[in-house]
Amino acid sequence: MRGLVNFIYLVMLGAFGLWIFLFTNISANSTVIKQASTSSHMLALTSNGKTLCVVNPDSDSITIIDSETLLVQAEIPVGNDPRALAINKNLAFVTNHGSDSISVIDLQAQSKLTDISVGERPVGAAISPNGRFLAISEMGQDTVRFISTQTYKTLFSYPVRDRPYGLSFTPDGSYLLVSHLISGEITRMKVQPFTIFLPDVFRGSTFTDNDLSQPIIPNVTNGPVDDFVRGSIRSIPTWPNVAPAPTVITNETGTRAYLTQTMGNGLGLNNQFDSTVFPKVSVINLNTNSHQIAEHISLPEIDRPVGLPWDVALTKNETELWVVNAASNDISVIDISNPNIPTRTANIKVGDNPRGIIISQNGSTAFVYNALAGIVSVIDAYNYTITKEITTTAISLPPLLLTGKKLFHSSARADLAQAAWISCNTCHVEGEQDGRTWLIQFLGPVPPGEQPLIKRNTTSLLGMIETYPLRWSAEWDESADSEFSVRLEQFGTGLIPGDMHPTLGTPNQGRSSDLDALAAFIDSLQVPVRKHDLSPAELRGKEVFASSVTECQTCHPPPLYTDLNQHDVGTGDRPGEWFGPRFDTPTLRYLFDSAPYLHDGSAATLMDVLTNNNPDDKHGITSHLTEQQLTDLIAFLLTLPH
Repeated sequence: MRGLVNFIYLVMLGAFGLWIFLFTNISANSTVIKQASTSSHMLALTSNGKTLCVVNPDSDSITIIDSETLLVQAEIPVGNDPRALAINKNLAFVTNHGSDSISVIDLQAQSKLTDISVGERPVGAAISPNGRFLAISEMGQDTVRFISTQTYKTLFSYPVRDRPYGLSFTPDGSYLLVSHLISGEITRMKVQPFTIFLPDVFRGSTFTDNDLSQPIIPNVTNGPVDDFVRGSIRSIPTWPNVAPAPTVITNETGTRAYLTQTMGNGLGLNNQFDSTVFPKVSVINLNTNSHQIAEHISLPEIDRPVGLPWDVALTKNETELWVVNAASNDISVIDISNPNIPTRTANIKVGDNPRGIIISQNGSTAFVYNALAGIVSVIDAYNYTITKEITTTAISLPPLLLTGKKLFHSSARADLAQAAWISCNTCHVEGEQDGRTWLIQFLGPVPPGEQPLIKRNTTSLLGMIETYPLRWSAEWDESADSEFSVRLEQFGTGLIPGDMHPTLGTPNQGRSSDLDALAAFIDSLQVPVRKHDLSPAELRGKEVFASSVTECQTCHPPPLYTDLNQHDVGTGDRPGEWFGPRFDTPTLRYLFDSAPYLHDGSAATLMDVLTNNNPDDKHGITSHLTEQQLTDLIAFLLTLPH
């Protein structure tokens, strides 16, 4: 008995000694270096401020610039569609959205060291304040992954809410904040050194998430015990109907976070340009973990009408906020010295589709990246004037597609939008959808007593060229019918001189070179392919889908998963829905990232589509399916296209 007691004592003593070793090493390291890339952006400065790095999404490269001489040093190829980078000492970590990888760049050698395979569609990247690990947001599979900056191995990944995007560590490294592209919520993830507890070493750990009401189980893959971090997750809500919300940053004291947002404002009910969306910056109180509504920044009221606030930076002892507006092509400079009464300081016009900002360590210079111009605007931060433009890349898109992409993302021209307010990208975020349901104006004959408005769920534009006709009621037969949206949903004067043709009549294509370019860009958008092997549940669901009993494939045959026809599926008889009852068969590709469902957004989940919204089996014969069969079917549908 005494021997057993001595053994347990020695084990506990050894564990305590190891805990002390890990704690002192991690704690000491956590304050050695203040990292430059603790928030996610498209450009970053090295910790000494001498080197500026920029990602070039359409050239699949990054550019290294001497921030003192403002001369380009190198342009280095990386993966497909790089979206953000984070710098740790002399290494840059680049998220490649289109190739599901991280490129590691040696900034001194100006060369790529390696590529790290990660999850689907990585976007944001941020380095922990102690420099030990890299956090990345994986938008395609709704996870945040932690990677060792020493070994490049994944430590573990966490499931979070839909479309994680921007990332920002608090200054002490205790928390990681995550923005979500089509939601007003912020995820706050607690990050702290892993504390050894012997039973956990042997059986693993499960962390409870009280806020999301489901267990959070780290997907641990590699790395020694001291590289783990123990996490808990809290969701902090802000405004409803928000999309996009791409960037979150934290102030140096760790008391406030700032989130760029575009909020649905009336969803079209009043049929005016400013009853569509509203651009703003929301403020999070990190002491109370709550939305600090009294400090929110309404950009049109404080500055001027702007479109799509995308990135943000603090300067002048955090009394000044610089907001990058990606659609209106300008910068809103806001005085927040009195946070309850923000005031306008300046508005600075920049280039096409600005999406990133970083401010020099001494606060004298702001660097703004204009993604569709391939240019960095160098701005005197005291005089609010552009002093130089640096070309970072020759964008490799064909001229027609580049012009169309600029038009898609812009609200800066009167022919595209009234008051620089709304762009195509405002609702079709990154060519996809915004998760909202709108009241859309209808031009045709209106039944007596009805409003010329119909309720429609925003659809993704990915792969649209393969699934004509367009829109829920098949009321467009070409992408050039986007002129309708430009005039009646963006409230621009239009790209066509004179009147447009009816959307199902004589083609509008060929009447405007700009409209043709916009249509060509929309038609170029492709559906990403999912690459994983089907699980047993997904294979069972595939059999249910292909069954002659359910008749799913009758209207949704592969490979497009649509028959390109219109059908009455029993959802067109709801109050206010007079433009039915037949609807265009939607493609089932990309269902995993296109909720809510149905023409009016009334089905929050696919289970709702197959049960609550399918009482007469018009939406596939599913009433006889067991709960397990329905679950398997949904699992298969969420893999498409496969």
